Amino acid sequence: MVTVVFTSYNHQEYLKQALDSIVNQTYPNLEIIVVDDNSSDGSQQILRTYADNPRVSLHLLEKNTGSYVKASNYGAKFAKGEYLLFAQCDDHADPQQITKLVSSLSSDNSVGVAFSKSTLIDKDGLVYDDDFRGRELKFKKRCAVDTVITGDEMRRFLSYSCVIPNLSAAIIKKELYLKVGKLSEDYLVAADWAFWLALAEETNFYYLTTALNNFRQHETTIRSKIKIERQIVEIYSLFYAHILKYHLPFSKSIRLRCGAGLVWFSFMIENFGAGIKSFPAVLKQTFRLELLNLIFLGAGAVIFTADYFGRKIIK
Repeated sequence: MVTVVFTSYNHQEYLKQALDSIVNQTYPNLEIIVVDDNSSDGSQQILRTYADNPRVSLHLLEKNTGSYVKASNYGAKFAKGEYLLFAQCDDHADPQQITKLVSSLSSDNSVGVAFSKSTLIDKDGLVYDDDFRGRELKFKKRCAVDTVITGDEMRRFLSYSCVIPNLSAAIIKKELYLKVGKLSEDYLVAADWAFWLALAEETNFYYLTTALNNFRQHETTIRSKIKIERQIVEIYSLFYAHILKYHLPFSKSIRLRCGAGLVWFSFMIENFGAGIKSFPAVLKQTFRLELLNLIFLGAGAVIFTADYFGRKIIK
């Protein structure tokens, strides 16, 4: 059985399309645990229309948990399935998403996570890109076809970018979700990144090149509301927490340390004004974690620039 934990909060305009895309999955053995985090926009009224659906179990909370991470972990407590998929109320899925992900997951016993390419859509549902196009060059070369990615390879990819930027695009063995301590509630914008890094220490991954999920980009996502300073420091912190938790040797930790610098640099490039303005505060906060933070910022800048021009040459 697959358990879908579907979290909802104040996105009534996308809610029906999102939940219908899960309810109408072709995979037969499916339970859907819906957790609404005390929405105030009419979402709960929409969700009540699914009360008689045998696949759906409603949990309409009367108090907000504070984050989609806490709501997701709350829903997962009720899961009966062997596999978990965390779906969000502003995305929507291909009807065969779960069938194809489960097939990939069961094709190799060493694989504990299967994920696919995602189509990027705007607030009106119009397709404008896919998430693969923006991946680093090494990932694009390695994952040009459906493939198994070892845990070590995945850690290297995750050192430079969150190559599974959307929880809704992946299915996970529940035993592994529990083994790594669930989704970390220490992070607001990067809990998924920390989750994938932890799983990379435990299992292999399977990547499908077919886009099976529609990942909506709009102005009311969590990341769009959080200041750049907090985002950089949070990602920086999770990298160093991971190094300490898993006692990574220098040969493995160096990638994450350079990756922390790369993430910082990429945020500055993509949001130049805010990046420059936040620089003194980020410098001060990251110095507590890494005395050589400026050196690794420089290393990250070199890696970012080399990857950028490498992709340009290939084009």
